[in-house]
Amino acid sequence: MRSETSLVDRLYQFTFLTFRDTLGGKPGYTPQPPLPPLPAAAPRLSGVPDYEHEAMHYGHRYRGAFILNFSLGFVAVLLALIPLTGLLSEHTLHRAAPWLTVAELATIVSILLIHLYGRDPVTYDSKSGWLRAIGLRRINQGWRQRWARARLAHEHVRHASLMLGFPGAPLQAGGMLKDRYADIAATLQQAAARCAPAPADAGYRTAYRDYFLGQIRDQARYHRINMHRCHHIHHRLHHTASVCFYLTLGVCLAHFWLHHPLLSVLAALLPALAATCHGLLATGEFQKLAQQSHDMQAELAQLEQEVKTDQGATLTTLHEQVGKFFSLMVEDALGWHVTLSDKDLATA
Repeated sequence: MRSETSLVDRLYQFTFLTFRDTLGGKPGYTPQPPLPPLPAAAPRLSGVPDYEHEAMHYGHRYRGAFILNFSLGFVAVLLALIPLTGLLSEHTLHRAAPWLTVAELATIVSILLIHLYGRDPVTYDSKSGWLRAIGLRRINQGWRQRWARARLAHEHVRHASLMLGFPGAPLQAGGMLKDRYADIAATLQQAAARCAPAPADAGYRTAYRDYFLGQIRDQARYHRINMHRCHHIHHRLHHTASVCFYLTLGVCLAHFWLHHPLLSVLAALLPALAATCHGLLATGEFQKLAQQSHDMQAELAQLEQEVKTDQGATLTTLHEQVGKFFSLMVEDALGWHVTLSDKDLATA
């Protein structure tokens, strides 16, 4: 099911991508040889929902939402402190005060609405009757849970061609979906049942192995980029929080020689910025995700070497290698889910 992209969704997407590219950096352009195509004779999976779009949709919602909430929390503190800076004349402050109050109220309400609409339905549905009674009928959408579900399904669909196209007979997949996501498993099994077995001649086996190697390299490149991005985000947020701490210390010491309201404002604002950074670090778990991508990159490099070394390997060996690759991809998706499983959208 393809979800509509609204103005709010574009805001979440813009927030997340800007945050990621600004703090994590954009990957440097390195010319890559084109990936070997899937052999023409290989079966193609068809008639399945667009899980990739759904995963991106809810992934942008969830990640953009928690970045917005922590950022808006800092903005609310800033708006509250502006009248105390001593930089505005009494006349200007008198005229601006109502607008500052409205802006702060709008900021707080925005944080609350993001939390209400994106939070976990399992935890909050039983407590939300009165909210629905006043008109908030679409709350508790569970963006993180929907993202995890769609991403796991997409990993199965994305590598279905590799599993279905195995020379001679398709490889079985979907075991990790049977319990919690039985509906997705049933959909994929029905689509796979419509596919004819792939050929097993020498030419097809060579083309299939080349395609398999290309998929390994493509995933290794993705994890290399993700590892560096997550590491940079973690480092820069942590560094910013540390700088705020020492600046706050300096501002407090400056009070002994300087007496200006702005110093008091900075003494409150800098810890608020540090708290925002720590909130983003705790919710995003960027260091853990960087380590996960580092480990995945090492596993994929080892697997690539095995496949390249065993060019004349039997189908049994190739079967084991493809199965290992597929398990790594699905376990990676599950790893993201486990890492972020207790990171529901918070108000602050």
